[in-house]
Amino acid sequence: MKTFLTIIAALIFGVALGRAVIFGAEAVISTQTVSGGRVTAKVTYLNPTSGDDLRLAVVLDTHSVNLDGYDLKALSVLRDARGKDYLPLRAENKGSGHHREITLIFPKIAPDSKRIEIVIKDIAGVKERTFRWNLE
Repeated sequence: MKTFLTIIAALIFGVALGRAVIFGAEAVISTQTVSGGRVTAKVTYLNPTSGDDLRLAVVLDTHSVNLDGYDLKALSVLRDARGKDYLPLRAENKGSGHHREITLIFPKIAPDSKRIEIVIKDIAGVKERTFRWNLE
């Protein structure tokens, strides 16, 4: 019974952190958060096990900054473990004002990449916000 309760507690803690593991897959899906300049940015890697173009969901939230002037397609870059940069192919926008949701679609990266990072530049006075995922 103690083992069962420990497992349940660990699962609840993991969900509370916004992380889920895909069993049988190599990648861990997680939502990462970086706050600064009165804006919180959350990024979720949507399709880590797919061989398709990479999809990243970006949520920007604030109570004091108008987010409409930020073009995340122009302000974002994806970088692989070798240091190669990829620009977004397109961006799908939802919301406006103080709450925005953007799905950034990047081209496929090399299948043997061990890590990716997305860098979002110049939002609300923060030079760079970096989000990293290990793909091993």
